[in-house]
Amino acid sequence: MDAAEFNDELPDDIDDEEKFLALPDKRDLGLGKPLVLAFVREFLPDDFDDVRYFFSKRGAYPKFKSLLARRRAIDRWHAYENEATKQALRDWCTLHSIEIID
Repeated sequence: MDAAEFNDELPDDIDDEEKFLALPDKRDLGLGKPLVLAFVREFLPDDFDDVRYFFSKRGAYPKFKSLLARRRAIDRWHAYENEATKQALRDWCTLHSIEIID
């Protein structure tokens, strides 16, 4: 089944919160600024004040990614973010009594 077929088959009552649960986004899972600051605090502590300042203004992520590139920490950030995302999704599933099958 391709994506177009799947979208055509969505149930009429997709908005019924008794039957269906919307997936959370990064902010709902606490994976935005708090995660960045936790990462920087642990792996780039000398840059913490700068990163905190980045995130007090618009355009923070490009500045953060540039800093990661300069510090050669992009791969470390991605691994950290991926692990945090997996754990946050597992916690969310537990909270909503959703069984995870690996």
